[in-house]
Amino acid sequence: MEFLIRDVIFQVKMEVVHSVNEANMVLKEQRGFAGLIANVLKPLNENPNFNKTFKKIQRKFLINATNLKYAAVITLEKGIITVESIQNKPTNNLSKKKIGWDAYIAMDAQIFLALAMKKLSLIGILKKWIAKKIKMKGIRKLLIFLKILKFLEEEKN
Repeated sequence: MEFLIRDVIFQVKMEVVHSVNEANMVLKEQRGFAGLIANVLKPLNENPNFNKTFKKIQRKFLINATNLKYAAVITLEKGIITVESIQNKPTNNLSKKKIGWDAYIAMDAQIFLALAMKKLSLIGILKKWIAKKIKMKGIRKLLIFLKILKFLEEEKN
């Protein structure tokens, strides 16, 4: 009996250690900012034009709202978009080696909402980028993300 109790305690300790070590893993359920992004992008999976247009494109985007706890990992594969959450602290969770993103953009959540609501123009984005309020990597591949956002705009009309 004592052996079984020690074994259970050992297993619980190991699970705690593994959960701490796996905290930097991508979460399949959407939390926080990623949940918001998932709800915005969900209708695109039902759009046949979107599926046909992006059928051959495979990309992974990391969208980080720097003032929130979770970042969004957006995967575009065979015309289907999936969104996953990842904790953005510590910052090594967001490395290209761990996630394998093709393009990265980091900004304050308010800036992202202004962009999504069309209150921030391309020139405004450029100004914020120069002021280092927006960080971008893989800028050419981010153009595909802009095309995705244009599909959202078309769907609203």
